[in-house]
Amino acid sequence: MRKDVLSGRALAVLAFLLLVAACVTGGSKSVKQHLWWGGLGPVLPHGTFPGDCSLCHVGSGWQTLSEDFHFDHLAETGVPLNGAHTQASCLRCHNDRGPVATFAQRGCGGCHEDIHAGQLGSRCEDCHQEQTWQPVGQIAMHQRTRFPLIGVHASTACRRCHVGAEVGKFTPVDTECVTCHRADLANANNPNHLNLGWVDRCDRCHIPRTWQQAEQNL
Repeated sequence: MRKDVLSGRALAVLAFLLLVAACVTGGSKSVKQHLWWGGLGPVLPHGTFPGDCSLCHVGSGWQTLSEDFHFDHLAETGVPLNGAHTQASCLRCHNDRGPVATFAQRGCGGCHEDIHAGQLGSRCEDCHQEQTWQPVGQIAMHQRTRFPLIGVHASTACRRCHVGAEVGKFTPVDTECVTCHRADLANANNPNHLNLGWVDRCDRCHIPRTWQQAEQNL
């Protein structure tokens, strides 16, 4: 009996954790966009809302909304919701932290944590698009730096040069070949690059089409 009780409690805890995870991630299949859930924080004041609660709510409670509930964000507020913003829970922006206008003035940083720690500026739209938040056009943007990516460099993972890139930290690095290719230089024995003093200006013999052989770069 004791084992059954523990198993039942374990299942209950697991079910609760799954529910919390689903709510926090805002999955459209588990939590409707406009519904309120205790984990989202206090209920917001409705002082500026219409007095007729039935316009949005069903019955005497406030947890169930009408099936035909619709809010035209652009028409009502003048602010369009594009891309992934259209699926965001209302309380992600309209919550008890204060007027949404205060955070909107800060741009993307008003709602989204800057995982780049200020290294890439405040214009998130320069690298990201609203459909999936994924970065786009990195190669083209890198061409404007002091180290344009050509050949196999263009297909190399960012983290190979920028330690921490996988978590949004793009630490600047110098452009010397040996910075990234020290091990390749040490293994270059035919001929022995180190003994011959061939430790820099790799572009005199190599071009970035392949790492496997030298090609005279005329």
